[in-house]
Amino acid sequence: MFLKIGELARRTGLTVRALRHYGDIGLLIPSARSEGKYRLYGREDVARLYRIQALRRLDISLTEIGAILDKDAGGLSEVVAQQLSFLDHQIRQATALRAHLVELQNQLQGSTEPAVDDWLVALESMVSGSKYFSDDELARLKAQRGTLAKTVQTEKAELASTLRKLIDARVSPDSAEGIALARRWIELLLDEAGGDEGVLIRMYAMHWNEPALHSLTGIHQAGMTFISHAMAYSRLNLYAGYCSSDEMARLRRHYVEQTDAWPPLIAEIRSHMCQGAAPDSVDMQALARRWQALSLAKACGNPQLLSKLQAAFQNEAALRLGSGIDAPLMAYVNEAIRQLESPEAP
Repeated sequence: MFLKIGELARRTGLTVRALRHYGDIGLLIPSARSEGKYRLYGREDVARLYRIQALRRLDISLTEIGAILDKDAGGLSEVVAQQLSFLDHQIRQATALRAHLVELQNQLQGSTEPAVDDWLVALESMVSGSKYFSDDELARLKAQRGTLAKTVQTEKAELASTLRKLIDARVSPDSAEGIALARRWIELLLDEAGGDEGVLIRMYAMHWNEPALHSLTGIHQAGMTFISHAMAYSRLNLYAGYCSSDEMARLRRHYVEQTDAWPPLIAEIRSHMCQGAAPDSVDMQALARRWQALSLAKACGNPQLLSKLQAAFQNEAALRLGSGIDAPLMAYVNEAIRQLESPEAP
């Protein structure tokens, strides 16, 4: 029995595009072709697809999967063993999380408010954390948090309370108080992230995408937007040394409008970089175009002003602080743009 690519996609939940990509890179080549040249997949192809998807669940790259399958094209014993190991790990995580949540529940039922550290342990153990961080990264975050003084956690709680008051009072993010609060919040998060901008942007993405976490940290999406805009105003002041008064007047009208679009773009690009996607891959080229469009919009559509902003960003460390952009990511983006602008680019 052979399946056409559309039928195989429907029955496996994969996309036709993904199956074609597997074929293009030699990972899953169909056993036959119909008279009309349609791809036809047989039993062995489906078994190989199972191996591919099982290994993908273990966060193994497609290149590594190809090497594994080419080296051992035999039975599924090793793949199933790896899946069992993966599931055992998930069970251990879930068991530990359940035990901790039972303790939290007991404290709440006893009218005892759990300590901040108790909430943080629950936070880092939640399933959502595994979407954004590896086990090693979660362990490092826990260790880093353990080195921070109790006064830091108290300060974060106080900042969260102050932030809510500023928002309720409709205080502008460009106020001196708003900018100072945002800077301090970012400093504390970077300390928790060990100074790693990549970890910081994933913390942002996790918190933005997982509303259940807001009650644990005291910061909701409106608060995150306030902090993001306040940091934008803070950076805007640093550009004054690179731009004319007329340029600064235009920036003040348009610069902050682009702020909300940057964190998800940076997080998506970093995800592609960490997964080993080539700078000239189709997806990364699309992200590079978005990067260029946002950069130009930030500069009010003026290429000369954009050059000044780029020079300032390169020279001023304070502009990069808390942006989620570090040297490796910038090099990755620049190479993607270079490929995009290459005469050979499609």
